[in-house]
Amino acid sequence: MRVLTERMLYFSSYADRYGHWKPGELMTAMQEMAGRHSLMLGCGREDLLKQDVIWVLARNEVDIYRMPQVNDVIVCTTYPGPARRTLYPRYHQFSLEDGTLLASGVGGWTLANIHTQRMADVPDIARNMPDTSDLPRPVPFPRAVEHVEGEEIRREMALRYTDIDVNQHVNNTRCADWACDLLGADVLREQPITRFVANYKQQILPTGPVTLTLRRAGSRFSMTCERDGELLLDCGGTLGPADRAEA
Repeated sequence: MRVLTERMLYFSSYADRYGHWKPGELMTAMQEMAGRHSLMLGCGREDLLKQDVIWVLARNEVDIYRMPQVNDVIVCTTYPGPARRTLYPRYHQFSLEDGTLLASGVGGWTLANIHTQRMADVPDIARNMPDTSDLPRPVPFPRAVEHVEGEEIRREMALRYTDIDVNQHVNNTRCADWACDLLGADVLREQPITRFVANYKQQILPTGPVTLTLRRAGSRFSMTCERDGELLLDCGGTLGPADRAEA
């Protein structure tokens, strides 16, 4: 199966207090679909653990064009792109049943050894990937984060039980929630996040607090996550109207 297509009911829990699609929920949908499709392709989590490796997300980008309404049925599509050395792109699109495009995304996945935490090369994985060279690339491969110079908010934060996933590190979707928390209600009321990019430098282990630094200039923002001065991830994006005519 080259392409996985599923239907998802848009629940109220996916929206923030103003009815805007939370980017973290969109990233979670992408992550879960990627896992299910990988399983169908013979390279799911249990398959990889037999070879002492796991999938790790290195980069991520989501673009939100229109906000769905509660109880909308969303058609979700995903497929892998050609491998780029040790990076495996995976593309996503989310539309209403009438074809109205809601959001697109792309993840850059890599393989890591569960013992050394270093990137691993598993030739069998590339051979399991279907040829999707004829399919569109709805979003370019995740770009570098544009670091913004502007109003700064800094917060030291203890990691919570719910931040940690089954791989025993902070789940990749959490940075979007952290950014929303720092941006706050006054900003996000009129200008929800419409583009979010994350570059994951190192896994964030539950070994102590982290320092978040968010900077915003107009409709642009960026955020870093550090521990003891070491960069663990950076992310950023764009704020804008809930519905973009150019989508």
